[in-house]
Amino acid sequence: MLSAVPSPAASRDGKNWRLDLHSSTVVQALSAAAQEQRSLVTTYYQAEWRWQPLPWLGLQSELEGGQVVGHNQDENLGENLGSHWKLNEMQEDPELFVPILYLAGEVPGSNLSWRLGKISPESCFDANRAARSKRTKFIAQPFFRNTAVAAANKGLGGFVRWTATSRAELALCASDANARSTLSGLTTWRGEWFRSAELTLRPLAEPAQAAVRLVLWETERGGVEDGGWGIRADWEIAPTWVAFLRAGDGAERFARSRNLFAGGITWEAPFGRRQDFFGIGLAQADAVRGGRRTESMCEVVYRWQINPRIALSPHVQYIRHPARSTVPDAWAFGLRFSIAVAK
Repeated sequence: MLSAVPSPAASRDGKNWRLDLHSSTVVQALSAAAQEQRSLVTTYYQAEWRWQPLPWLGLQSELEGGQVVGHNQDENLGENLGSHWKLNEMQEDPELFVPILYLAGEVPGSNLSWRLGKISPESCFDANRAARSKRTKFIAQPFFRNTAVAAANKGLGGFVRWTATSRAELALCASDANARSTLSGLTTWRGEWFRSAELTLRPLAEPAQAAVRLVLWETERGGVEDGGWGIRADWEIAPTWVAFLRAGDGAERFARSRNLFAGGITWEAPFGRRQDFFGIGLAQADAVRGGRRTESMCEVVYRWQINPRIALSPHVQYIRHPARSTVPDAWAFGLRFSIAVAK
């Protein structure tokens, strides 16, 4: 479990409560892009607690934070494209505890689910809930954090999802647009909001095999208003092979990148290891800050699931024209250790 949260109405194992604990540590070495420190150690931790006494009403709380030792990847490699598989959890706002508390539930008979309170907009949208869990974690969600969608961080707001059929969903979200800078998420009195809508379509006869998601968003901060769009798609081309595409264009005032295009392929259960994962991805985008160069990235990752709770993920990234650097290219080598507990 990274940030995608299952529907709260479906209690697991017959319980109406659930506790999830997750922590990951990434050790990464950079090549020539950093002028000073070239190493990075990032620790990320998250606790999620959920109590669902009724299908239409429940209480959920999350607490997440992290710490970066040395310079983080954004500082060393410019406004870089990040990771296809969300390998670097704490790229912003390190050394902070960020609480979330909201009411959530589903309206019986209406195919509606909702959240109200202090929410994380990027975790509200479709993380490919109909697909297998590994695809949920490694393909769908990073689009919000690492590319052209300038979602507010964590603030007061609301979210509603309407599941029209097994092949179509519509999600709407509004939250405090200033939460990214204030972290308190309590400045909605300024009347500035991050607003977004996502339409998910599953065109194949088996809904879990493919999904296309169109995202439209708009935000206002400091009296300045702008927006953007994004498209994500994935397709299970074989039982253990999944191809994905991402494209988007973000507002120059707020987003990390513009004119984004990314794609790749993932191999689930490689070499007969049912819980392992291999992926390779390519991305290109125009940075909107720093050196404002067109940046390209290639990333390869392997996840070794040692047991149901512990995983190791070695990865390598090649970045051409890092946006906030004068070097022509850079390499990043890393190893992620992850542990998760659910009760």
